[in-house]
Amino acid sequence: MAYASLVSLQQTIDLVLNHHKYSISVDEREIVTSICEYVAFLISLLENLPQKANRMEGKIRDLANEAEDVIEHFMWNQFHMDWSVGLSRVEFQGRLNRVREEIGSIAGDMRDDRLCDIPAAISSKRVASTGENDVVMGLDEDLLAIKGRLCGESSKLEVIPIVGMGGIGKTTLARYAYNDPLIMEYFYIRAFVQVSQDYRSKDFLSNLLASIKLFEEQVLGENKFAENEYHESEIAEKVYKSLKGMRYLIVMDDIWCNEVWDDVRNIFPDDKNGSRIMLTTRLSDVAAYASSGSPLQQMKFMNRNQSWDLLKQKVFNNSQDCPPELEDIGKAIAGGCRGLPLAVVLVAGILSTMAMSEASWEKIAKNVNSVVNEPLDKILSLSYSHLPHHLRSCFLFMAGLPEDYKIRASRLIMLWVAEGFLKHENGYKSLEDEAGEYLEDLVKRSLVLVTNRKINGKIKSCSLHDLVRDMCVRKAQEEKFLLTSKDILPNGRIDHRHISTGLSRLDEIQSPAVRTIICFPTSTDCSPLPSFLVRCRLLRVWEVINDKHDNVVLPPQVFELFHLRYLALAFTNELPAPISKLVNLQTLIVSRGQIQPEIWWLPHLRHLVFINFYSTLPYPADGSALPLENLQTLSGIESFERSERILKMIPNLKRLGIRYNVTEENPGLLHNLSRLHQLEKLKITFEFCYPLEEQYLAFPKTLKELSLVEVGLPWKDMSIVGSLPNLQVLKLKKYFCQGTRIWETRDGEFPQLKYLLIEYSNLQHWITESGHFPRLKRLVLKHCFELTEIPDGIGEIPTLEMIEVENAPKVSMVNSIKQMQEDLKSYGNDALQIHFISSDQEVQKLVYDAFRLTCEHKEIGKELVDTVNRYWETALLQLEFDEE
Repeated sequence: MAYASLVSLQQTIDLVLNHHKYSISVDEREIVTSICEYVAFLISLLENLPQKANRMEGKIRDLANEAEDVIEHFMWNQFHMDWSVGLSRVEFQGRLNRVREEIGSIAGDMRDDRLCDIPAAISSKRVASTGENDVVMGLDEDLLAIKGRLCGESSKLEVIPIVGMGGIGKTTLARYAYNDPLIMEYFYIRAFVQVSQDYRSKDFLSNLLASIKLFEEQVLGENKFAENEYHESEIAEKVYKSLKGMRYLIVMDDIWCNEVWDDVRNIFPDDKNGSRIMLTTRLSDVAAYASSGSPLQQMKFMNRNQSWDLLKQKVFNNSQDCPPELEDIGKAIAGGCRGLPLAVVLVAGILSTMAMSEASWEKIAKNVNSVVNEPLDKILSLSYSHLPHHLRSCFLFMAGLPEDYKIRASRLIMLWVAEGFLKHENGYKSLEDEAGEYLEDLVKRSLVLVTNRKINGKIKSCSLHDLVRDMCVRKAQEEKFLLTSKDILPNGRIDHRHISTGLSRLDEIQSPAVRTIICFPTSTDCSPLPSFLVRCRLLRVWEVINDKHDNVVLPPQVFELFHLRYLALAFTNELPAPISKLVNLQTLIVSRGQIQPEIWWLPHLRHLVFINFYSTLPYPADGSALPLENLQTLSGIESFERSERILKMIPNLKRLGIRYNVTEENPGLLHNLSRLHQLEKLKITFEFCYPLEEQYLAFPKTLKELSLVEVGLPWKDMSIVGSLPNLQVLKLKKYFCQGTRIWETRDGEFPQLKYLLIEYSNLQHWITESGHFPRLKRLVLKHCFELTEIPDGIGEIPTLEMIEVENAPKVSMVNSIKQMQEDLKSYGNDALQIHFISSDQEVQKLVYDAFRLTCEHKEIGKELVDTVNRYWETALLQLEFDEE
């Protein structure tokens, strides 16, 4: 990890040399400048001739780390005006001088070294395919068999185990079956839950309940911490009740022991309705134990032809043929993967970034063929060794995440930026955009899995395959980069600068060189003792990754962490005024605390996020604070004091989540938001639905994503939203419009809109044409109880890929969906998918309401007859639709 250490040192030197608050003598400046020149040379060497520095990489890393420790101690002492702690001024100069001599000697040796290395030829335009629509190479027969068992004639609850070694495609097969359109239509409830080796029964039950349809609505609402309020038995009961009477499919991925099945078998009701449980495991005895005699779906290795077909598809992305001179070598490489899909995909990730030459491919063929007996471990290491130096630290950082953890890409990117992994030489891109490209590169190399993408194609969340994670953890330890909790020595002395551990073990950390601590929950967690903070004076990143953990008390010692750049904690106390001492802070993610005016004294702040909590953003006490020009994200804010003046203090904001308390006296003054000329994403929630007037409403033209929740906007004023030239995503939630229930769109509106969600709306009539949404890809309608039909013009939009309708009780609405499907079939349009989601609970409610009205009224008038008939007709139509 010499490269990451050098880049970090270069950034630290830049701070010291170019910031007025650090007093540095002429001699000291000369030494630091000299070191900086050597560092720049070594960075360039690693980028252009990565193999040349391999033999010295450990020494370079250690020297760079030592130099940064010395300089950051100097910065801490200067800020606190205290030379009694750590190094004296004389020691500072002495150690820097020694580092300069040693790193200069290494740079000189490498400058004089004329040994030739052949650099890897890299094409940034051709990458391995990782799309969700890839053909299921080699799994066709298995997929057909699984689908047959899932939809088989047996009405009894059945367990279908998928068994095979790691990397053979068990999870891939399960996911393809789970997401198959036939399976989606057949089962009323589906849930996919990863179990993994770090199994805890309550976590599993909570994740299962969270995956079940309508869980967020019925149990959690908007509070991510809600499941902590329930005991394990209560969660199990809720799972049972949610599944009772439903035909369901539950996937339990990656089971390692029989105890898992013993813990959960009784929460799955058998109502003789064809429900199924599908599980994946590497262990045949675990599969046999859970299946109770049901045949195992044993995964087979791909044959050589299947392996070669998969390799070609991944390398050439179905866009071109393999050059004839590479075909024999390619088949040899595919054969060397020994039929493991994961091995083929990983090798394809390497080949797709190399020159299309026989010499390059023969080099890979020799490496693959030499590791026949240990295919996965060697192949995974091969993927890592072919990573460019600038990606290695980003990849190894993910070793600190728990197994099967899905991290939001935005959060991972914030962490990478705070760590200083990016050189940021391109002034036209933000650090976050550059980090996003790094993440895409790791995905293209098949090392990181995308678990969800946004409508604009960007990564929303990602994770590591468990085998890739095993390799990542091992490499992180070998490179002295990151240490996991189980490897912390009893005396707490470590050489690694990054640690992943539980809160309860924080006080064991003794090393002053630690820069990053990633915490995750354990059964013995407690509030951290402040003593570890005193020892970790150079800490940059402290992340508690589990949002459910909210009992951390923020110790005052945290405000002595001068170098802290990233703080994410769900603590219980307020944000005190000493927050201003964290002058290097870039990201602050919290779930409690009112913001103090001192927040304006954090010049490097880039992201301020409140989770499940709203805090008022105050105006600076004396009005003398400078604008936060680096601030990009501001979320969980409740209105602004002096909004016009505050908006001038955050001129470069890109993402804003805000709640307004709208009254007749305080109409919200949303028009001031148009002053944010860099804003791309905006979510507005209104506390009260007081009708807005048009003069109080204006949005920045730069908006790409807009969410309106309980806004109270008249439908006629939706043209203000439609006029936004760059809007791609629009989410309208919780009765966001008032007044007349007719929405009529116009020509020229929504020119770039790709995704439209309408949820919990009183809209009755929607009048539109296909030309009004020329680029729409996905339409989602949820709980639009009054909407009579989907306009015919919607089905004629040429770019539309999917319509999803959930819980539409109107007979005319159900009929319009059926008619649209028939029209599409007659036109031969198979590209547009229509998903109509109506659970048995919805139908049962309609039947119950019809029966109740009949029983409660002795005199049956025409109006009541019409109402009862409407309930019955809608229920029957929905049942008919579900059967189809």
